[in-house]
Amino acid sequence: MITLTNKITNLMKTYYVPGMGLTILDNQTISTLSLGLAQRDKESITEDTLFHACSISKFATSMLVLKLCHQGLLSLDHPVQDYLRSWSLKSGDGPVTLRHLLSHQGGIEDPEGSFGIHPGRPDMAQILNGETPACPARIEAVKPPNQEFIYSDAGYCIVQQVVEDVLDIPFETAIEEHLFRPLGMKRSMYEPTFPMTSGHEPDGSVMKDRIPHYPYAAASGLWSTPSDLMKLVKELFRSLNGEGILFSKEYAMDMISPQGAASWAGLGVFVDGEGNSKEISSLGWGEGFQSMMVAEPLEGKAWIIMTNGNTGIHQMNGLIGDVYRLLTT
Repeated sequence: MITLTNKITNLMKTYYVPGMGLTILDNQTISTLSLGLAQRDKESITEDTLFHACSISKFATSMLVLKLCHQGLLSLDHPVQDYLRSWSLKSGDGPVTLRHLLSHQGGIEDPEGSFGIHPGRPDMAQILNGETPACPARIEAVKPPNQEFIYSDAGYCIVQQVVEDVLDIPFETAIEEHLFRPLGMKRSMYEPTFPMTSGHEPDGSVMKDRIPHYPYAAASGLWSTPSDLMKLVKELFRSLNGEGILFSKEYAMDMISPQGAASWAGLGVFVDGEGNSKEISSLGWGEGFQSMMVAEPLEGKAWIIMTNGNTGIHQMNGLIGDVYRLLTT
């Protein structure tokens, strides 16, 4: 482990990334490693230090939706328009469902200049209506559903509105009650508390907005730790064996199976390979942070790597990819 730690530390210096947390699951064995600093020249990273998960939020959101479907509160294949009370989805090419939205095939496109850092706390309906700088245009389905993969934060904002309208509570409360608390995820939240990391630029300098805020909880608002996120992966694995506490094996298989027109799109995860070589992944990339979850469900293996640096290049082409290959080869 000392040699591995030294190699990773040297890679972090090469990419100007000050801090990293990683957790490895190998069947029932979990290993966690915390390296570097929460902020340049400040306190050290520990297992409890929060990182911004960015779009790995979508993995957690999908787990929540599947749990609510298992309870009969939602359905993957029912038109979302029937669930919405605070906002209305315009779709002229057929009904859009949660299955479509979770797999980025709802015909929803993100407007240019949308879904970045935004300091306010607007209602989701305001965001979807294009009434805030967070999203400058009203969201609607611009293409037929289930025909094309279009990566969409807006789609997950619609999912958030569905959850809030059906349960009549804030999304953050819903996911705490239905997901985080049952799984013992005490270091997963949307308003981060100490200890937490600061975001860093590609040159290693601290971001001006060192604690970025995204008011789109379901799409990109989650703060967590690698070990806490691994609890989601473990629960997914249990569900695939018919032993989960959140939802059935059938829903778990839905999550890791290709959906619609995209062979690489599951529900909240990307899918690659078949059989024992099947791999799922979730990537997080935002201002000052990058992260990645990769899992081999049928092998019982998973890796979660979180960093407080934005290398400016895709995870697999930068620090996270180098560390992942170091861990798996």
